Amino acid sequence: MSDTPPGAVKLASSLTWAAAVAFCVVTAGLFLGAGLPLVDAVLLSVLLAVVPLLAMAQVPLAHGLEIPRIPAYWSSIVTLGVVGAASWFVGSRDAGMAGVGLVSLPLSSLLAWTCALTVAGLAIIVAFRAAARSMGALDSDLLVQLLPTTDRERGVFALLSVAAGTGEELAYRGYVIPALTPVVGVVGAAVLSTAVFGVVHAYQGVLGIFRTALMGGVLAWGFLASGSLWPAILAHILIDLIAGIAVGERLLVKPSEVS
Repeated sequence: MSDTPPGAVKLASSLTWAAAVAFCVVTAGLFLGAGLPLVDAVLLSVLLAVVPLLAMAQVPLAHGLEIPRIPAYWSSIVTLGVVGAASWFVGSRDAGMAGVGLVSLPLSSLLAWTCALTVAGLAIIVAFRAAARSMGALDSDLLVQLLPTTDRERGVFALLSVAAGTGEELAYRGYVIPALTPVVGVVGAAVLSTAVFGVVHAYQGVLGIFRTALMGGVLAWGFLASGSLWPAILAHILIDLIAGIAVGERLLVKPSEVS
């Protein structure tokens, strides 16, 4: 018999139904109202409506449960691979690799942009840690559980970092922003993709959603300002590796640090 509270099951069920309804509504709006090709309307609906709502639905179901890390990592790697591949396939069908921002840069520019975005992302993490301490807020149980603790887990987490940096950037920066720009403009597309990107990380808690959204905004700016997605991909991977493996536990807010 499941230990999941009935209220959590009901909330998750409601969010799942909301995802189904949102998929139909958003797809119809983008296809019939905005005139986007059906394949773009469908993929945008999945990325902007279905994925964030299902991410929110997972949180109440997982609350209080022990999460097996390595199976969770592999499941996420597969999901991110599918999302990234779909975004690349659909987004590059007309303009090729440039259609999803995979444009080469001079090595000096690539390194400079990657370093700048990585430092900015890590600074956001440190700033939110300080804010959480001052507010007396602890990191979410799910986030704590998902940090690797053994060498084997760190190895798989490194693969997950590459999958996340590649798949999420292809989807929420490389594909969504250009695809939505004809509908809401480049600023609107960047803001919407950034907000959704934060909600997709609902397992990190409320502060985590805002932290991830702000980080996504910085990566979106880097993509648009540099003209290439590669710096955002590399920075995303480095941020995940550093924050998840190198200094992960030291970034957590401990109960002894809050009043």
